[in-house]
Amino acid sequence: MNWLEISYHAAEENHELISQIFIDAGSKGVLLEDSKTPYEIPEDRFGEVYRLNIADYPSHGVIVKGYLAVTPQVEVILDTVKTKIFELAPETTSSFLVTTLAEEDWAESWKSHYKPIHVTENLVIKPSWFEKSEDTNTVEILLDPGMAFGSGTHETTRLCLQLLEKYVSKNSKVVDVGTGSGVLAIAASKLGAQSVYGVDLDEMAVIRARENVILNECDVLLECNNLMDGVATLDWHPNLIIANILAPIIVGMLGEVQSVLSVGDVFICSGIINEEKEMVLDALGVHGFEIIEILEENGWIAIVGKLCN
Repeated sequence: MNWLEISYHAAEENHELISQIFIDAGSKGVLLEDSKTPYEIPEDRFGEVYRLNIADYPSHGVIVKGYLAVTPQVEVILDTVKTKIFELAPETTSSFLVTTLAEEDWAESWKSHYKPIHVTENLVIKPSWFEKSEDTNTVEILLDPGMAFGSGTHETTRLCLQLLEKYVSKNSKVVDVGTGSGVLAIAASKLGAQSVYGVDLDEMAVIRARENVILNECDVLLECNNLMDGVATLDWHPNLIIANILAPIIVGMLGEVQSVLSVGDVFICSGIINEEKEMVLDALGVHGFEIIEILEENGWIAIVGKLCN
């Protein structure tokens, strides 16, 4: 079956009405290309691959796209859509475009939004449909982003990955608190960690993380639990804990982190905005951590502490 992609460049105040027109016409959903999106800080709930390219978005307004199956009635449906748009904004009907997509194009075209992201020289996040690198020095993390916008990683995820590359060794036993998609736990495993445990309170996140672990063919234990609650049941003792979560939660869990780690062990934390930096630094000091490194990117902070007492 072929499909029609219907597209309309709407004014900001009209895009919801246009979206409803498309859905009423039979589109199962709509895709929005909002001129404001590249400048917003997206939620990093699952560590998704989604850094945005400004060139992929309009300079103003919102491009609304819908998809209609090509049926004997589709011409009538299109006329109805055009009429409703004309009633809403008669001066802009020229912004309405129709493109025919073959079924195979529909299945593959969205993938063009995603490209490999080089977090560091040797650490790459790559959509799973790309071929693996033959360079043995390259560590590749495969993720299936799904039908979503974007082609990169959030700043806090990138900062954590950079720090994991630096601090993970073959003797590392890593706990990833708030694992989300599992991207940090997978990275730790692929960077050579001896043991890796990822935990998240969100059951769906854990399901997704397990799928990603299988995709990456690595050894990571994943569990649905709250923060540090499951660490005591492990048959090994962590010496590196990483938490890419909210700053107030980081501060609140430091007592448990301190009790689990030994002197000389490392705690990496991120998800911290610049205004929260001093609060987290002060709390780390109170709980016996020496600050050994701080990374910053676009107002986001990652901190590395070593337990001293």
